[in-house]
Amino acid sequence: MDLLIAQEIELHQYYTRHNRATIERLLHVEFSEVGMSGTRYNLDSIVAMMGEEDRAQQRVHSQSYCCNTLAPGVCLLRYQSALVDEEGEACNFAERCSIWVLTDEQWQLKYHQGTACAPFELV
Repeated sequence: MDLLIAQEIELHQYYTRHNRATIERLLHVEFSEVGMSGTRYNLDSIVAMMGEEDRAQQRVHSQSYCCNTLAPGVCLLRYQSALVDEEGEACNFAERCSIWVLTDEQWQLKYHQGTACAPFELV
């Protein structure tokens, strides 16, 4: 579970989101996502979207990780996230889930979903 959490957090980082080799290591070729807005993404569209992101004054805060094994080599990682600005103000609260699959000895993110939720206490 610690490795999956570390890789999930790595995907929250600006430098990761602009590094094609790292993205290809972390995201499965059949990656898909349903974002908080309901927008659907595939690998090509998420890479394009991340490439257009500016270095934000906000960071992703994530907490309350829980991991369930769905099958050998398949794990569901659930957690909460929020964006936090330089003053410590949080917004864009979400419940998130990611399905990670083990391929060639490497865990890769195959599916991700974010669902907007009520604000929660950051820990």
